[in-house]
Order: sequence, then C-alpha cells, then structure tokens
Amino acid sequence: MSIAVSPQLLTVDEVRRGLHRREFQAYVQPKFNLRSHQVPCVEVLARWHHPLRGLLGPATFLPLMGHGWLLDELLCSLLDQGLACQLELHRQGREMGFAFNLSLHQLVDEGLVDRLEARLQAHPLSLSAVTLEITEDAGTHILPVVTQRILRLKRLGVRLSMDDFGTGHSSLWRLCQLPFDEIKLAGEFTRQLTTPGRAQAIVGHARTLAEELGMELIVEGIETRAQRSILMGLGVRFGQGYLCARPMSLGALGGWLEQPPSAAGQSYSMM
Repeated sequence: MSIAVSPQLLTVDEVRRGLHRREFQAYVQPKFNLRSHQVPCVEVLARWHHPLRGLLGPATFLPLMGHGWLLDELLCSLLDQGLACQLELHRQGREMGFAFNLSLHQLVDEGLVDRLEARLQAHPLSLSAVTLEITEDAGTHILPVVTQRILRLKRLGVRLSMDDFGTGHSSLWRLCQLPFDEIKLAGEFTRQLTTPGRAQAIVGHARTLAEELGMELIVEGIETRAQRSILMGLGVRFGQGYLCARPMSLGALGGWLEQPPSAAGQSYSMM
C-alpha cells in the first residue's frame, strides 16, 4: 500500500539518489478481456521503495522529476525491468504483452530515443508484444522531429497507444497524425457510466471510432461488475482497473497469473 507523502517533503536529491540505488521498481497492472477474462497485456507502473518513507506512488515523486533527465532515467529503468520480466515469462512458456508510459515531451530529446531504440533492438522477443503508451503534456506541441522519432520507434515493431483519450490534451487530430494501434479511454468516463448522463454515449462512440480506425479500445478505471456489464453491452472488449487487479510487483505477477484474485469472482488467465 502506498504511503501518502506530500511531494514538498521529498527532494530532487532524494529522487536522484533513489534512481542511483535502484529503489524505483516496476509494478504492473493487467489489461483484461471483459468477456473471456484473459489477460493479454500488463501496464508497467513506477513505485519507489523509499528506505525511510516506505512504498511511494508516482504522485509523490513525478512532480519532482519534471521533464528532465530524471524522468528519462526512470523510463529506461522501468523498460529494463519490464522487458527482463517479459523474457522470463516467455522462458516459462507464458506470452505476455508489456506496455510502458512515455510522454511527448520526452521525445524532444533524441538521446532518449537512441537509448530506447538500443534497448528494444536488443530484446530477443517480438516487439509486437511491446506497447508505448503516449501521453500529451500541457503546452506540448508535436514538432515534426517528434513525429519522426515516434515513427522511428514504430518502425521497430512496437505498438502505439494514445493514453488518457478524451481528457486533457489528447485530441482527435493526434489520431490522424500518428499511427496508433490502441486508444485508452480515461477512467473519468467509466466512473459516470452508472449515473444518468452522456458517458455511455461517449464510450459507445469511442468504441465505434476505434473500430473504424482499426484500433483497439481499452477502457480504464473499471472497478465494479456493473461498470463491466455496461461496457460489454456497449461492445467494449478490453479494460483495466481494480475489478481485475490492483498494481502488483513483478515478483507477484507469476503467482497472480496462476491463481489471480478477482473482485468479480471470475478467473483471469493469460491469452
């Protein structure tokens, strides 16, 4: 369980030392098929095992990382940990997709793209099982060079996902600019599904849009069986949320795949 710690109580120097000491660890949250309960992919998330403050969630340290090299170091560390876990699962006969978060702002740095490309090219498994979930920061404009760097990563064979679609700065125009394979609909819509309003219509149209563009739709924030039932009625196939599983350590993933707990009383398994 994460300990609520105000970011003001932490320092950039602590973050820097934590990265150097490998205190930041990859956690994963499964994406699941709403009907078959199979798990085709997990999203890699960051947790900080602080030696004094305990387990910290991203809200406590990401504001300190800003958009600089600290965030890039974290991404490379998570990528290394996630790909190593994916390879180990493969050796055990388990095929699992892994998704990593990447902001548009980070792609301004060509050096980071070089590092990502080197890691991905060295990975012995098919990169079609690796997804880059791209988020758009406030005030960020896609420069032509950033578009080219995204396409450069795409040519390696990875999948691209538009994260937090429908909120903030993720726009329909981005779907025209970049070759996304997946749209992740923000959890704000899921929370409104069981109350009168327009959320159901928006989710339904998002599903149709994704289908017509040849993309997969993932709905985030699924916490109840009622939400899952409504989404299935709207034709949604895949989702993510506490109904399936909370974020877990890489070490716990194997055991969860054997006998995964489910708030819905269902059994989840790999695809």
